Amino acid sequence: MNTAVSRIQSQESRDDILRAATQLFAGRGFHETSMAEVAREAKVSKALIFWHFKTKEELFIAVLNRLLEPYYIDFAEEARELDERAQLQRLIESYLLFVRDNANSVRFFLTRILHDDEVPDAVTSQIRRLYEGYKSLLVDLLCRAKAQGICSPGLKPERAVSFLLSALNGFLLELLFMRSPDFDLQGAVEMLCGLLFQGGHQAQTDSGSGGA
Repeated sequence: MNTAVSRIQSQESRDDILRAATQLFAGRGFHETSMAEVAREAKVSKALIFWHFKTKEELFIAVLNRLLEPYYIDFAEEARELDERAQLQRLIESYLLFVRDNANSVRFFLTRILHDDEVPDAVTSQIRRLYEGYKSLLVDLLCRAKAQGICSPGLKPERAVSFLLSALNGFLLELLFMRSPDFDLQGAVEMLCGLLFQGGHQAQTDSGSGGA
């Protein structure tokens, strides 16, 4: 019982440290934030922080890992029930919804990468792997869709995905920095899918009117 309680308390203290570090890193930056400040904000001892995290770099990576957790999307179950177009639409929706709902967190690590030349390599490497994994999933979906004849025969999946990611990154900037109150998320999803799939938008419109 004591071991179980100790484990719970350890996890709670780790969570407190991560919450405090997230707030401080976001407001002050990596280099301007000290472990002593994190300890004061988390209301724990500095020694306890170093028990959980050996260095400030390790703490920073743990903060980013926590922020990036929602990006890890497992479509294994959905893939058995959704066709390629529906999977692609879900991927695009997930991207835009996450950016919209977690704007502060996304803005935090983008700013750190863009303006902090000494962000640990492990951080940038992880984000790069994540981005490449998302890109590979999109390319695979479009390759399968092309093989099934549900997107244009002349479509080049890798080039199309590069265009798609550029569009998504543009939407990301609008959501994060322009903060447009009338951003049409569903319209953006339908437009992008309509460009990639033959009659995508029209087919969806017909399907909707057919059920009316």
